[in-house]
Amino acid sequence: MTSEEKATEISYEVRVKPGRAGTDPNAPDWEVLELEDGEITNNADIYDNLTMAEANQIAGMWRGKKEEAEADSGLG
Repeated sequence: MTSEEKATEISYEVRVKPGRAGTDPNAPDWEVLELEDGEITNNADIYDNLTMAEANQIAGMWRGKKEEAEADSGLG
């Protein structure tokens, strides 16, 4: 695979929604993002107004699906 054909690296991040305090893990101040090569490429890939637990649960689910897909395709 050449450098031009390099596969996009997908990752997931949980963070405090901009403009929110993020001091209460039970407040809907959190969001989970899908990043492509460390960058947000589509705002539709941001799930917000979540508690910290909800955001971590979604990110974990997405990571699991990514690992499962990589294992099925032989990439992981």
